[in-house]
Amino acid sequence: MIEIKDASANEPREKRPTGLSILFVMTMISTGWQLLGFVAGVLSGKASSEDIENVKLKYADLINLLKGYGSDEDFEPILRMENVEIAIVENLQFFSFFGILFAAVGLYGALKMYQGLKQGFHFYIIYSFLSLIHYHLVISASEIPLYVLAVNGGLSLFLIYLYSRYLNWMT
Repeated sequence: MIEIKDASANEPREKRPTGLSILFVMTMISTGWQLLGFVAGVLSGKASSEDIENVKLKYADLINLLKGYGSDEDFEPILRMENVEIAIVENLQFFSFFGILFAAVGLYGALKMYQGLKQGFHFYIIYSFLSLIHYHLVISASEIPLYVLAVNGGLSLFLIYLYSRYLNWMT
């Protein structure tokens, strides 16, 4: 019986691209740091009224500092960010639990891409989308400043683009 073998199965695999290795290390550092923060958030327990007061004082100090410099700008984005941070502090364990899940998806995706599997790219895209909607778990969309979503979304799209440059190396 004649056996036909795929010629590419015997060929040695190309060396892993250096750019992919750099992206992998950067992703592991960033997402790993997020993961540690979320674990600390889950373990920290319920927020006290003092924690919420500290957030309010921090933003009041920031607005007073800006007014002291003669700024007459609209402080609406700062007040929205204060609302976001208060919502996160009030729901820290819930927010952090889902953050752990989302970060795990991102780490898994990055690891699979590093191993040369396109499946990892799909997991990374899912992670990027979940990271964008993470805030929506604790606060309404109208309260989230547009610049937060724009910056996070833009960075996610940029990293997805960079990873996509190595899809031809992955199987």
